Amino acid sequence: MDFVSPVEHFKTQPRKRIGAVVLIFKEKSLLIVKPSYNPRWLLPGGGVGDNESPRTGVTREIKEELNVTLVHLEFIGVDYMPAQGEKNESLQFIFYGGELDESETPIQVDGKEITEYKWVDIETAMELLGVGRSLAKRLPACIAAVKSGRPLYLENGEWWEKPHLQWNG
Repeated sequence: MDFVSPVEHFKTQPRKRIGAVVLIFKEKSLLIVKPSYNPRWLLPGGGVGDNESPRTGVTREIKEELNVTLVHLEFIGVDYMPAQGEKNESLQFIFYGGELDESETPIQVDGKEITEYKWVDIETAMELLGVGRSLAKRLPACIAAVKSGRPLYLENGEWWEKPHLQWNG
């Protein structure tokens, strides 16, 4: 067998897109955004760049698109998205950004990628995100994870949960 350098070996490995979104609340309303490149509403966030962590990526995207600096950011979970049409498979990281006080931190959309934003209740968010789409499907699990403090793992927006493992060592 011929020796293959680590560099050559890793070039043959699959690459996944990485995205990150954040749940930001104001009282009991959730922040959703309207992108210029998509007819549907989305959760705030975006693509994670090469050599950029998901936390750093979502923090950068929120600052660029909404002019908001996230101070408190907690990991909620990750959603594996299989390839769909022209999109290759991806990992979507989900964070909790807490409560936003617009009197202290007013939102200013960039007007390029994001054209508007809304604060909506969860039911309305699910409708605007697109019932049956992974963004809307993942929302109830994300809310449950925020309330429980337990991270979650999703596949295509579906909650994947095994019985809780107990180590008795």
